[in-house]
Amino acid sequence: MRQIPVERIELLARIEPPAYEATASADVTPEFRAAMEDYRKRHYSGAIAGLRTTTEAQPQSVEAHFYLAICLLMTNDRSGGVQELQAVIAAGATPFLEAARFYLAKALLADRNIRGADVQLRVIVEMHGKLEKQAQTLHAQIVPSP
Repeated sequence: MRQIPVERIELLARIEPPAYEATASADVTPEFRAAMEDYRKRHYSGAIAGLRTTTEAQPQSVEAHFYLAICLLMTNDRSGGVQELQAVIAAGATPFLEAARFYLAKALLADRNIRGADVQLRVIVEMHGKLEKQAQTLHAQIVPSP
């Protein structure tokens, strides 16, 4: 793997939280709605409690796990964020799968786990989704061309 200066890794690992688009889901709890209002205001630490409550009450809510992961990453709880992203990935083919892999790659990169980030980015490219180009660009910056 390529030796990347620490400052460069920090820049490449920086995340921009995805926008939240409310859905017309009948099983959205008041806690989730309030948490996502905090999320929209970029008050990530405030959103965590409501998202945790939601994931405990509805462990199958991939959406809640995903946004909890982002909030944890944004509040420097990288290990917690990674754990939540892995739960989203383990849920399989959901609308959050590609983004979960992308943010996991960024978190792994921040942990200096270049190999782990490499694997996630390769999978994203193979998915041919919305984040394919971003994954290719990031991958080219961390893994040398053959």
